[in-house]
Amino acid sequence: MPTLRRKLSTFAIGLSLATVSSAMAQEVRPNIVYLLVDNWGWGDIGLQGSTVPTPEIDAFAAEGMRFLNFNIENQCTPTRSAIHTGRLPIRSGTQKVAAPGEPDGLAPWEYTLAELLSDEGYKTALFGKWHIGSQVGRHPSDQGYDEWWGINEGSNAAAYTATPEFDANVAAIPHFWEGRKGKPSYKTDHYDIAGKTTFDQKITDRSIAYIERQAEGDNPFFLYVGFTQFHPPWVIHPDFDGVSGAGTYSDIKHEVDYNIGRILDTLDTTGIAENTIVVLTGDNGPGTLPQGLGYATGEVGGSTGPWRGGLSTGFEGGLRTPAMVRWPGNIPEERVSNEIVSVLDIYPTLATLVGADARIPKDRPIDGVDQSAFLLGEQETSNREHVVTFVGDDVFAVKWRDMKVHFFTAESSFSEIKRHTFPQVFNVREDPAEQFELWGNEGFSHAWVMTPITGILSGLTSSMTTYPNIKPGEAFQGYN
Repeated sequence: MPTLRRKLSTFAIGLSLATVSSAMAQEVRPNIVYLLVDNWGWGDIGLQGSTVPTPEIDAFAAEGMRFLNFNIENQCTPTRSAIHTGRLPIRSGTQKVAAPGEPDGLAPWEYTLAELLSDEGYKTALFGKWHIGSQVGRHPSDQGYDEWWGINEGSNAAAYTATPEFDANVAAIPHFWEGRKGKPSYKTDHYDIAGKTTFDQKITDRSIAYIERQAEGDNPFFLYVGFTQFHPPWVIHPDFDGVSGAGTYSDIKHEVDYNIGRILDTLDTTGIAENTIVVLTGDNGPGTLPQGLGYATGEVGGSTGPWRGGLSTGFEGGLRTPAMVRWPGNIPEERVSNEIVSVLDIYPTLATLVGADARIPKDRPIDGVDQSAFLLGEQETSNREHVVTFVGDDVFAVKWRDMKVHFFTAESSFSEIKRHTFPQVFNVREDPAEQFELWGNEGFSHAWVMTPITGILSGLTSSMTTYPNIKPGEAFQGYN
């Protein structure tokens, strides 16, 4: 199937290529819908082992490309930062979820994906969870979105006011927010347990209304949908309560699948599915914690499939989520790949697919790599063969090809962090549970793997010396 750029070139015969390409690009540029699921386990969809069916998601996956080795960051905030900047979150001061009261958010200097697309003539909207800037001045409408509605902080804030010790005199009551570009965002209703119960349905309703509105317009659009399921507090919309017969977490799978299906159906009914790139991923692996708050007390949920670990760890279960992308007629159908892809790659890849790669900043390191040729089926391999995993300020692990090197390990979000005298080495293809350490193996040693790993980290250290990392909350103005 010819790529967008090849299509444009065929119209240029006998005319000025530059003039015709510019005109046609405005007519055929695809819309973009990014669907982000919160705390999504690799094994939480039917195609990857879930015993609870997810028919809408499974059908969508068959219509494009599904990634078995899609690597996100280890927490909510870092992944959202990576999507929007293509930069390692530690460079942007967004390397961890900030506790309430701590400085947070992308510096206004960062050039987000929404700003890049807006400058290309795209309409832009965000509905749902933002979580990379809690303060006015660092909200979505300050970072390239024409409009937004949702929450500015983490999903768990819904439970704050349900704790008996909560005191509104010392801690802010969480709210929903709304805003438009060029104006300060403002608070609306309280974000609490009741608010989260219907939140994802309202996110979906607003997304559908936005698609229907934009389908009648002349501009392409970028819609970012930040769901809050499967993030605690685990509450379920009444329409799905008990539908699975297997508990709250399984009920949530039905809700997530249904809401995604509604959005995809709207693209069909408005007649724009063929000209819309849809990306569906999680933001990190599951956090399998006791429920509490009287909702299915003690229930845990979230499947990482064969992978070890979960949220806030450096193990594969925390770093791999379901991921798939569809662009009818351009990205081949029914393609499944185990090639390494990073969430950092979203930024340059989407920019390239819509012909806006010239806008990718040159004055700062961009850690994402362009995967457009890989997605379009022009090459079988990814343009990436390693990922570096920071947990907070520390490099916990580096994956290079099938080899994984851990410098620190933690089994869960709240467990003790262990620093290893010698790095631990695993082959994640042969040993997805990362159980059989290879550095100290008596028969042979994989210490040689440190040669490429050291090169990767040395290059990163050099880059961060030339371009110092932005501190959390810093009013950064640019590199000299």
